[in-house]
Formats: sequence, C-alpha cells, structure tokens
Amino acid sequence: MSIPMIEIHSSAPEFSLVAKGRESLEQGDLASAVEFYEKVFDPEALDETEARSMLIEARSHLSRKHLVEALESFEEALLMGTEVQRRQALDGILSVGELMSRLGSLTPQVKSSLEEASALDPGVRHKIDIVPGEENIVLISNTVLDRLPGHLSKSPRISRLPQHLIDQKLSISNAKCVAYADEEDVRFIAELAKSVASLTDPAPES
Repeated sequence: MSIPMIEIHSSAPEFSLVAKGRESLEQGDLASAVEFYEKVFDPEALDETEARSMLIEARSHLSRKHLVEALESFEEALLMGTEVQRRQALDGILSVGELMSRLGSLTPQVKSSLEEASALDPGVRHKIDIVPGEENIVLISNTVLDRLPGHLSKSPRISRLPQHLIDQKLSISNAKCVAYADEEDVRFIAELAKSVASLTDPAPES
C-alpha cells in the first residue's frame, strides 16, 4: 500500500527518516521500519499537548481503518512527542503496518466479490466499487444505502470517506465507504455487493 508523503513540519533529516520508515513499512519490512522510525525526533518540535492530540486523532482514524490518516497522525506524534508518547506512536505505526501487510491477500477477495456482483448486475459498479491503486477502501453510493437491509445500511463498518479521498475524483460521487483490513470486513463487503446487485432500479416517475 503506497501512501503519499505528507508535508511534515520538521528538518530534512527527520523527513528522510520518516520516508525511509514508511518505505520499509509499505514493503512489509516492519523490523527495518522500526529502526528508521525510532530515530525520528525533532527536539525543536517538542509539543506534548499537540502530540497528545495527534495520538487521539490517529487512534480514531485507526479504529475506522483509515490507514493513510492514521499513519500520518502517528508520524506527527512521533516527531513532537515525549518519550512515552513516541513509544505509543511507534506502537501505532506498527499496528498500521500489520494491517497494511494483510491487504495483499484481502484485496483480491474484495475484487472477486465485486466481479461476482457485476455478473448479477452489470451496472453495479456505479453503486459499489473499490478505490483503485493500493487503497483499502470500497465506495458505496448514498443513493442505494436506504434501500438495503438494515443490518447492512446501518452497519458501523460503513463510514464517511477518509480525508485524503474527499477531494479526489472517484468512480462514485456522493458516496460513503467501507474500509477493510480483515476477513470479516471482506465477508461484509461480499454480502453488501450481493445485496446491492439484487436491487431493482426504481421505475422512472411518470
């Protein structure tokens, strides 16, 4: 999963260490990622209060499986936090890395479920679709959510778009999303896609 680098407010050496840590993380080399990230610290940026806010924000993103935003916030906390906060940030970064490492096996399953749904309804990808690239996000149109069974439409797995996708041109506009990071998420997406494909388009108003 490739994550675009944020503009980190720190010196070039610290930015370079973050970049190397992230590269190792994306390659699934968690041990090397730890070595780079452990060296990241900017004494001039020390701000315990801001680091605390960044950790809270990062954990909120992580709970929604919004990995890009979670990683960015943990990295910021790593730069400006106390020793204890930096350890918490590093633990969070490793949690993100572990989730990222699963996507290689999960994404093909998600794509397969969407292809099966397309066989039932060729137009289904206008209603539910995966974000291309190395994201872990499936879009679902708001226009179909209210027509789905309650256990699907009201599921906490369905959330607003991650911040980094809001301004991007996506295959479905006016969408919410499902972020996936485990087999249960994949099964939910499969059920969701099948349910969307089974919907009959409403008759046009006369």
